Amino acid sequence: MEKPSVVGGTTVRNTVLPYGHQFIDEEDIKAVIDVLRSDYITRGHKVDEFENKLADTCGAKYAVAVSSGTAALQLACAVAGISSGDEVITTPLTFAATAGTVIHLGAKPVFADIQEDTLNIDPVEIRKKISPQTKAILPVDFAGFPAELSKIKRIARENNLIVIEDACHTLGAEYNGERIGSISDMTVFSFHPVKHITTGEGGMILTNNRTFYEELKCLRHHGIIKKNNTEESWSYDITRPGYNFHITDFQCALGLSQLNKLDNFTRRRNEIAARYDIAFSDMREIIIPTRKEGIKHVFHL
Repeated sequence: MEKPSVVGGTTVRNTVLPYGHQFIDEEDIKAVIDVLRSDYITRGHKVDEFENKLADTCGAKYAVAVSSGTAALQLACAVAGISSGDEVITTPLTFAATAGTVIHLGAKPVFADIQEDTLNIDPVEIRKKISPQTKAILPVDFAGFPAELSKIKRIARENNLIVIEDACHTLGAEYNGERIGSISDMTVFSFHPVKHITTGEGGMILTNNRTFYEELKCLRHHGIIKKNNTEESWSYDITRPGYNFHITDFQCALGLSQLNKLDNFTRRRNEIAARYDIAFSDMREIIIPTRKEGIKHVFHL
């Protein structure tokens, strides 16, 4: 995108770099069209396929796809039992949805300060914020660099807390040889167009906990469960108030097609980051992103 400006009487075209932008090719478009021409455009098999493929990609046992990253956060917090009077420790350096979902459930977000080098939540500061009301820790993997998940998990185990990882910036990242999505009690991804892959809008929760998985699926669909495992669509129970957080099949078809390109997308992001590193290496005013051994950075921003 270019915007013309006038400098000293001369028209100059200035290239404007976008904050982020989706990459959609003909393969992606065909995948969506094929679903639009099929019998099911929502709550069909493509949702299951997308969930299974992302769980496999990230090394998790279970995945539940939803309508947005924010919906994923809301669902994860609800399944964790967060409610009025509870506290959730999180970072102040994040998008509004991270703390907003906690507030929507009647709980209180408690901010722990960040590390200067990674810009992620500091485990030392987390310990200082724990109280009898603390229910969960909600770290954010900021800008593609995973938080110190091993230390955070240790703190959580010692204090009987749940870890809900906001990994909306880190699809494809790794932490000490483990893939993001396989480490925390629940991990949340977003598929907004500025993220590593897109479904337009959409999100997913990954977990290795079967109980969490079943509750996530139930709450995604209004709290409905089929009565006595019957196949009749009219025979069901509502166990608790839930949400309509479904994602469509044509979005999941796009997600499946995009997921095939994830390695190329992350490789390209690293190439661009390396060019910035070289360009800014002699500028004292600019601090380039931290690299650490054992961490695969995926450069969301």
